[in-house]
Amino acid sequence: MKSHVRWHVAGIVGLTLCLSQPVMAQTEKVAVGTIVASIGATTYEGETLDVPSDGTATAEFRTFGPMRSVSIQGHDPNAESIMRNVLTLDLMVMGNDASATVSDATVAYFPEGMSAPFYHSEQSAPPAQIVLDTLSFEDGAARATGSFTALVCRKDDYFSEADENDCLPVEGRFDTALRDSG
Repeated sequence: MKSHVRWHVAGIVGLTLCLSQPVMAQTEKVAVGTIVASIGATTYEGETLDVPSDGTATAEFRTFGPMRSVSIQGHDPNAESIMRNVLTLDLMVMGNDASATVSDATVAYFPEGMSAPFYHSEQSAPPAQIVLDTLSFEDGAARATGSFTALVCRKDDYFSEADENDCLPVEGRFDTALRDSG
């Protein structure tokens, strides 16, 4: 009897997973911006995405008192998975427009996804630079445009030291809508 129940439960779980795949694949993602860059000798073109059904986006800001954190994540629309070939820009700003003071700028590149070795500017010299051409946090019209340069070095995982013998120069531009993440 236990064996029969186990196979029945396994069948239900398998069927549920099979049926849910098309639903998960159909989650509407709307391109709301671009990141164009050179990473080493490779040209990169990524899209920032808004997911209206989830109320989330890959280009967001969050307010902390007088500071705002801004995260811009580009996804390669031609990659075999949405989590491969991802380029992220993170920064803190004090101010409400392009004259805002930028601090804590970092750039990261995830060629094989989030659980594989990746490249990060955190321990690199010189530090990453992000220059804002436009910046608005206006409700319904929040947007950021600008440029960035960084040297990103390979890390095996989030807790390992960067390999300063395996680094890539990154330089590019971004233009994206921003979502207030709360």
